[in-house]
Amino acid sequence: MSNPEYRLRVLSPDGTEKHVLTLNPPPSGGTPLYLDGGPRAMEVGPLGDCREAVFEGDPTTLGIGPRDTVQVQYRPVSGSGSWLNRYAGTAVINGSLRSEIGRYKLQGFKTKRLNEVEVRTLLVEADLGAQVRQLFTDLIVSGQVGASLQPPTLESIPDLNKTSAAIHGNYWQVARLIEQRLKGRSERTRAFLNEDGSTSNDTINPDWGVNADLRPVFGYPTGVLTIDEGVPGVEVDGMDLDSTTLVTDVRLIWTKTLSARLTFVVNATEYINLSSTLTVGLMYPVAVAPRTFGQAWRSLPLPVNLNVFRRINPTLVQAEVRHFLNSDDFVGPANVQGDLVALTDGDGDSQILLLPPSTIGSFLDYVLTLTLPAGPPPVGVELTVSGARIDAVRCYVNNERISFGRFGFLDPAPGAPNLYLFPSQVLDQIAAYWGQGPGMIHVVLKPDQDSQPVRVNAFAPLEVNPELALATASPLARVPTLDPVECRVPGWEVNPAEQALIILRHPVTGVELSRVQKPIELLVYDTDDDGELFTRVRCGQRDDAEKLSFAASITERDSAASLDAVRSSG
Repeated sequence: MSNPEYRLRVLSPDGTEKHVLTLNPPPSGGTPLYLDGGPRAMEVGPLGDCREAVFEGDPTTLGIGPRDTVQVQYRPVSGSGSWLNRYAGTAVINGSLRSEIGRYKLQGFKTKRLNEVEVRTLLVEADLGAQVRQLFTDLIVSGQVGASLQPPTLESIPDLNKTSAAIHGNYWQVARLIEQRLKGRSERTRAFLNEDGSTSNDTINPDWGVNADLRPVFGYPTGVLTIDEGVPGVEVDGMDLDSTTLVTDVRLIWTKTLSARLTFVVNATEYINLSSTLTVGLMYPVAVAPRTFGQAWRSLPLPVNLNVFRRINPTLVQAEVRHFLNSDDFVGPANVQGDLVALTDGDGDSQILLLPPSTIGSFLDYVLTLTLPAGPPPVGVELTVSGARIDAVRCYVNNERISFGRFGFLDPAPGAPNLYLFPSQVLDQIAAYWGQGPGMIHVVLKPDQDSQPVRVNAFAPLEVNPELALATASPLARVPTLDPVECRVPGWEVNPAEQALIILRHPVTGVELSRVQKPIELLVYDTDDDGELFTRVRCGQRDDAEKLSFAASITERDSAASLDAVRSSG
């Protein structure tokens, strides 16, 4: 039987095919391929998503330029059969034309390109799989990746029977939106077979990326790969345990919140003064992994938007007008045009008008009040107002004011002009009294012109959505994995799968000793110094490149400046 063969297909950054390079001498025609040894360490996830690859070769004949897309294609029998795509990635390091042997490094779309392009459209509420298909379809239509990506299909991104709430792309990087907002919206439990015959379970979220066919994938890997130690060329080795990184809890931080002066009035006599200016953000802890090996925290700053919050349905919404009239402080029901309850429905087209009273005194303002159901205090309010400025926020329990917060300034984050979050210090103080009676939030609005109506489109209390908070934080979880193994299998005829069934045998007699079933974390298609093809199957422990992926490194790089600002402001 003829030896297997491989070739490289090179696409320009816009996805146009440049050339196909075959082995030298080409057995079936084509441009010669001059590589030193062959493609090395092509990393592919269990769903088929491509990670990283390296090789060396002659820069002049390879003709691979910066940011070209390179596909490695393979067929088991030289000169016969269809070519199969085994890996695809973007060239991020290229050999110099002045070098006889140049070094090349490829990174899969998940690692590189999809961290550079953005989501520009609204993903409507739908099945999570359908939502991700829409994301990639819209990305391709936007032209940001040229013709590099193939459109998603039901096979590559299946429905997951999980309804996913609508989410606006808001110009987030594609990879970041998937990692922080989408993949955590679904989870499944999988079971494995231990060496002693017992089983273990763990919970996983969907995996995702772009496969060797340059087609987006999202979902759960399937299938079991059988690896028998008795097959010639198969080797099963243990791996060192990696416990350098431990993350069991994540503190989400929204750094752009309200500044406020805060004074508490308890029983109308006791005053508790907090700092005159509060700028520390809202913080929300999330447990992401068992604390078996101890407790370890990471902090993750987030932009201020509605993606991980949900509205609380109030039990009552009221509007009052307040002004001095004939030397008396007049307070009474406001003249409202529209339905007050509609302000909390999340529909941006809903609105009310606060009409000025027929006789206007001095210091006219309006007070909107939300009475809340039993539960913890809200973390903020969604408030959209035109024709007035927000003058103050007040919190009450049992109609007795327990806190008074006057904004030092109003400066919500770009992209969320109607979202105001309360600093954690405010919530910590309110929590001591909240729950002792009906809780209420008052917002005082000062009209720009007393004789003109004030329009309000939204007024709703907010809480953190625990499901989406967990989805945001869970990719940062890191715990040691027990008993990881690496299996070496001859050839590249090893397809991605969810798990590996490993049959262990006596090294002399070949008698079966035990069977163990482990999750596949990574497949590495490689060549040895003699050009022989082989595949390394890593089970139970990801490699260094994966640990440095977006999920593990976000708090190390992207968040450093934000966290420093938060800490210094406290």
